[in-house]
Formats: sequence, structure tokens, C-alpha cells
Amino acid sequence: MSGDTVLFGIQGSGQHTEGLPDPGFFRAVADLAEELGWDSIWGGEHLSFHNPILDLSVALSIFAARSERLLLGAGLVLLPLRHPSWVAKTYGSLDFVSGGRLLLGVGVGGEGEKDFEAAGVPIGERGARADEGIAALRALWGPEQPAGHTGRFYAFDGVRIDPPPAQPGGPPLLVGGRTPAALRRAGRLGDGWLAYMVSADRFARDLAEVRRHAAAAGRDPVALTPAIVLPAHVGADGNAAREQARAHLSERYATPFEPHHVARYTIAGDPEECRARLREYIAAGVRHLVLTPAGPAAGFLGEVEALHNQVVAPLRAELAAVEAA
Repeated sequence: MSGDTVLFGIQGSGQHTEGLPDPGFFRAVADLAEELGWDSIWGGEHLSFHNPILDLSVALSIFAARSERLLLGAGLVLLPLRHPSWVAKTYGSLDFVSGGRLLLGVGVGGEGEKDFEAAGVPIGERGARADEGIAALRALWGPEQPAGHTGRFYAFDGVRIDPPPAQPGGPPLLVGGRTPAALRRAGRLGDGWLAYMVSADRFARDLAEVRRHAAAAGRDPVALTPAIVLPAHVGADGNAAREQARAHLSERYATPFEPHHVARYTIAGDPEECRARLREYIAAGVRHLVLTPAGPAAGFLGEVEALHNQVVAPLRAELAAVEAA
């Protein structure tokens, strides 16, 4: 992606605070996202969490089958919970059947301890397992086939994963997280950095750190994709929209969200307020903005449409006008 291109994505599968929707919901959100013109559609992942969530590979497979041009965002695969060979098989196959549309976000997790208990993986090993898992994925999707890898957690030799991904070398790996270790991992090992719910000023500071790690590793820091996932809710009454977002996020994360959290870490308000917030993130260096609806569940599809038509489309036109000037 060019350094000036800004992409806009929508999260179509994540935590469901009011119970799982009808299965047709996942087809409907993909159809709508494709029709409206979103650039990408994303899903999240937990194995055992306090809110139900569809398996990420299943959600993205539905999105792939219902669309032809949408990029498919995994945000995020909890890499330490799986052997990298299984990740290579599942997501290599998904990239193959979708014609090379996959963006593979990977992270270490940790906010859900039951994820690790259910998978039988010590939570204290998650960072080391993620680093090694990325190296193993690079080998399994690399030009030297069959592949081998020897490390602390994983060892294999003469392994071939077929079908291979449609994208040479595999789908881009966007490393998620905001800790110092995550920023180092993104810069040294990733094809991009996928932040979550950080302020625009912190994003700018952390992006500089990611790029510093990339340069120290002999990599091109400008080639990395800077991306972020942000809760979003738009309404005619900005104060009411922010209060609805606060209530939703408090329920989603089972912890109180205060108004200042909503003001600093979300895209919530009336259409112009939402566009102004997105401008801040673009100025901070974000080039792929992923919005996850943070309003009442019954209005999810309407939110997908409103965020696009009232916020994203006008902002796209504004960016295009600036670029053309």
C-alpha cells in the first residue's frame, strides 16, 4: 500500500454482548460492506471469553464467500494458542480461496486467561511463542519448500503446506499490541502494526518506535502498514452517541468506561465529530482505519451503513480533493 493511501475497514464479527445473532447476520454484514464500498471487513478472536464470538476463520470464510473485492482482516489471530503449521494451513487456504485478499493480524492475547487455559498454553510463554510462530509461518510460506524450523516450542523438517497462499510469501502479517514488546515485534518481524484503542498522539509516538525497531533490524520502516482498530458510533446527537458507546464498551469489557475514555479512545459523536477524530489519526500516521460498531446490537447493520455514508465516504472525498490539489 502506498504511503499516502488510507483504507477504511469495518469489523463484521466480534464479541456479541447481547448473545449470538442469527447466522444469517454474518452473510448480511458482508453483503452490506461489499455493496457500500468499505475497503476491508474484519473479525476478532477469543477461544473462551465472557461474551460469545464466532470462530475467526469461520467468520472470514463467510466474508470471503459473500464478497469479491473486500480485503479480509484477521484482527487478531492469537498466535501463541496454535501450532504455526495449523495457522499456515487455515489461513493459507483462506488466502488461496479468496484470491489473495487476506490481511493476517497476529497478537499474543492475554486479556482472556481462559483462552490460554482452554488451549493448554502457559500464558507466560505467549510472547516467546508469538515470536517463534511468526518465524515458523515465514518458513512455511517461504520460497524454500518443503520447509523446516527448529526452535524452543516448534520443530519440523521437510513440511509442505498445500495449497499455498495466493500471495507470494503469505498474507501480510500485521502485529497487534501496544506494549513495548509488541512494538518491537511489529518493527522487527511484521509487515505492519495493528494498534487497538490508543489515542492519536500515542499512536504517533508508538509508530515512531515501531519504525525505529524496523530500521535497527535493517528493514524499511516506511514499508510497514500503520493500522488501528477503533470502536465507533455515530448519531445525530453527539452526546447521546458517546453515551451509547460508553454503555456498550462497559458491557463488552465487563469494566466501567468513563466519558473521558470514550472521548480519547473511540470514534463517537455526530458525523463531523467522527470525521474530525479520524483526521487526527490520519495525521498521526494511520493508513488503515478499522471501525468496530459500538452501539446497540439491534442497530448493527444500520451502524455499518451510517459510519460509511456519514463519516467514511465524505472523508474519502475530502482526502481525494486534497490529494488532487
